[in-house]
Amino acid sequence: MSKFREHLSLTLPPGHLSLPVEQSKFSPASTIDPSPRYSASMWNPLHQLSPKDIEAGSPQSSSSLRDRFTKLFFDARTLHNAAPGQARDSRLSQWPPLNVEKRRCTCHHDPHREAKMKRRKRRSRCLLILLIIILLFLIGNVIYLNVRVLSLMNTSSSLSTNPTTQELSADALQCISQYTLNAPSSPSSYPCSTCLPALQGVPSSFTSNAANAQDAQTISNAVQFCGLRAVYETADSQGQATLGNGSWSQTINFCTWTGVACDNSGRVSSLALTYPGVPATLPNEIGALSDLQTLTVVGGNTVPAGSLPDSFVNLTAMTTLHLESTAITALPDTLFSSPGLTNISTLALLRNSKMGLISVAAVYYSGLFYARCLSTDTRSHVDVVNWDDSDIHYVLQEFNTTLTGL
Repeated sequence: MSKFREHLSLTLPPGHLSLPVEQSKFSPASTIDPSPRYSASMWNPLHQLSPKDIEAGSPQSSSSLRDRFTKLFFDARTLHNAAPGQARDSRLSQWPPLNVEKRRCTCHHDPHREAKMKRRKRRSRCLLILLIIILLFLIGNVIYLNVRVLSLMNTSSSLSTNPTTQELSADALQCISQYTLNAPSSPSSYPCSTCLPALQGVPSSFTSNAANAQDAQTISNAVQFCGLRAVYETADSQGQATLGNGSWSQTINFCTWTGVACDNSGRVSSLALTYPGVPATLPNEIGALSDLQTLTVVGGNTVPAGSLPDSFVNLTAMTTLHLESTAITALPDTLFSSPGLTNISTLALLRNSKMGLISVAAVYYSGLFYARCLSTDTRSHVDVVNWDDSDIHYVLQEFNTTLTGL
């Protein structure tokens, strides 16, 4: 910055616009030669500037006294610093090159760091995709539940207007709702202990009404589900593990469980249990399988144990009963009398070491004999009677003459 405080002024001669434009000569990279107008003679302090010089402006005849003294002192100082016998070239020397080096990245190529960054990006991308999937799943689940609740509300409203729904108790309605909404996602949480008695108490006038076919089917499914789940819950840890591998208590679709067979109406018609997938004792809830026709239990000599439950007489549709290698102690005396197992045609009791004295005289009139193979007409003859090695004493009384091939 100049130490003089006056404003710098520049006077341009007329016609200066026709002069050629000069480029800067201060850059060391410039390849343009200096203009001949700016020769060495113009830097001579004794040289008179041309009127056409842009930087000189007009002749100095009109310059002030101060400007003259300033130029005089400048010329004197320049001549004083010049070496003796040499003409002072007052032109500025050419600037040396700056030699500015281009800055480059000094970081080294690290493949491990690049691989780590790629893994981090890949992980972030996977997490983002997983988060999107979870959000979509939650949104879909909410929509599904809303639709189910709305459909259930519509069903409940239609049931409330139907006179036959007045036969259902509040507990039965709640059990139907829970089996429809909650049991499919969590079968083990369904309250069978309270819902089984409530649903078994639904009157037949409600289930036989064609207008309640859907609810009647739900009630039937819930009752059978609870009856079979009791078998799973009564088994020990080894038995539950074996049954669990066969989908027991993992889903409400009990017809797909191992050993369970259903008819065309979705009712359990056959149940086969083989050790170790057997219960410790036959539960009382097994009597809920009212349409069961065939029951086969092959135990492990010590399980199942105990006696048959009192609800066993409710299995009136049973035609085949096979008990083998169990520790069942006794059969009820009224098991084969009405309204018990009056339709049974095949009964096999094999290697049940805990069974005691059984009298068949009382059950003879129901057309039944304890044997491996039974004829439909037992009063006439029994083709093959195999008492096996069960510890059972048969009191045949006067019916010995009816057995052939004994």
